[in-house]
Amino acid sequence: MSQLTNLRPSSISKKQIVAATGLMLNLFVVGHLAGNLFIFGGPEAFNGYAKKLAGLRPGLYIIEFGLAWIFIVHLHTTVLLVLENIKARGTPYSATKDVGNRSVATKLMPYTGSVIFAFVLWHLLDFTFIDHHGPRSILADGQSYGLFGVVYNSFQDPVHSLLYILAMLAVGLHLSHGIQSFFQTYGFSHPTYTPLIKKFSETVAFVIAAAYISIPVAVMNCVIRI
Repeated sequence: MSQLTNLRPSSISKKQIVAATGLMLNLFVVGHLAGNLFIFGGPEAFNGYAKKLAGLRPGLYIIEFGLAWIFIVHLHTTVLLVLENIKARGTPYSATKDVGNRSVATKLMPYTGSVIFAFVLWHLLDFTFIDHHGPRSILADGQSYGLFGVVYNSFQDPVHSLLYILAMLAVGLHLSHGIQSFFQTYGFSHPTYTPLIKKFSETVAFVIAAAYISIPVAVMNCVIRI
């Protein structure tokens, strides 16, 4: 709380915006993961989920627009905060004098955020804005398996899977700090509860990152059957 009292009102508001939009994005990450895990059920289950999701249009466009707006607001406000920190302290964001007291997730926030931004663009081009019945959907038996085939073929490539895994590690670190930051920003700071919040955030981030990573690992090791 003492850190918040030293901040200008504009900075406090920005921190609250970043925390709130970050929480919304975290909820999306969890929901998106739940859908992605249908891949373990095979082509029928995964493509069935994708078909039901697509059937929500045009209402789904509103949700997608809202997510894009939240993401842009989160990114823009974060950049403004970073610039304010640099201007106020006269040193780069990642080289402030109290950096030794920060967790690894906190120290890496500017980098994990940049990785996630790049990943979102790549992910959209890689899986969303692509023909789900094109060449990448065709598996070894010569049949098209829709979006399942696109994802399966992508993760059969070790380089593709490695990049995805690295991105998910960045997501995990970002989530770990983001959850803690949300509680701290909105005043949930107490000697008794703060360590519990830290453990909770680290556990949630680990489970989410591990679950995402399990998908390419399962494909490469032929755990997911066609």
